[in-house]
Amino acid sequence: MKAVVKAPAKINFTLDITGRLPNGYHTVDMVMQAVDLYDIVTVAPYDDGVRLRCTWDYIPVDSSNTAYKAAQLFFENSGINSGASIIIEKHIPTQAGLAGGSTDGAAVLTALNRIFDNPLPDDELLKIACEIGADVPFCLHGGTALATGIGTQLKRLSYPMPQCYILLCKPQQSVSTVKAYALADNRPYKGNIHSTAFIKGLESYNYNEMCSSMYNDFESLLSLEPVNAIKHTILSNGGDGCCMSGSGSTVFGMFSSLQKAQECSAILKESYTEVFIAQPINYGCTVTIE
Repeated sequence: MKAVVKAPAKINFTLDITGRLPNGYHTVDMVMQAVDLYDIVTVAPYDDGVRLRCTWDYIPVDSSNTAYKAAQLFFENSGINSGASIIIEKHIPTQAGLAGGSTDGAAVLTALNRIFDNPLPDDELLKIACEIGADVPFCLHGGTALATGIGTQLKRLSYPMPQCYILLCKPQQSVSTVKAYALADNRPYKGNIHSTAFIKGLESYNYNEMCSSMYNDFESLLSLEPVNAIKHTILSNGGDGCCMSGSGSTVFGMFSSLQKAQECSAILKESYTEVFIAQPINYGCTVTIE
């Protein structure tokens, strides 16, 4: 038996850094969205611990990988005496602000729970997910959610999403999340305003208000020239709004027209290799048992 999981990427429609806790973690207020760009994670029982393989050879396949950690914590918490063979077919760019590592960890938790007949209830899986990383709990269930605290306190936003196309472009420059958050400590923290405005637009099915409310604190903190260049290209070629996702460096643009998104994608592909067109989805990791 094996489980094949479609593990979706996420974007941040909004991201405000609101403070820093004594333990060093930062508090945030952000609207997160799952999109239909997927890694494919295949998981099967294995007799000899955890074995992890990945189609991208520069991805670590030891205990520093979130998927590996997820398997270890699943067995520790379930008491099941077994191991796991994990194969990650990567499609989501790394160090890109798209939760590519976190969604693989969520995929492994979901797969192992299904393979072993759901020994852990949902609240236990969420607790383990929080131990692995701040984005992993969101990746379990996906959809649209308001994330607060360190990003693990989630409120599902079940409003219908207007029809739209999301153009993703990752420049060659990658960003360390740890270093990005460290920059936030050099300036005053502020209260949330951007998530509130975005959710108001979502509630009223107002696509233009949603686009105008998108915001990411990291854009001004990092001030990455490739990000500014991509945003200019998107807005000059039919984009209705654009923003950086997570701690970067991926930029996404919102389009109401698929044709315009495709035309802008073709322009970006002249300069960048990692360019994708996606749509928002209302789910997270999905499992097929084979």
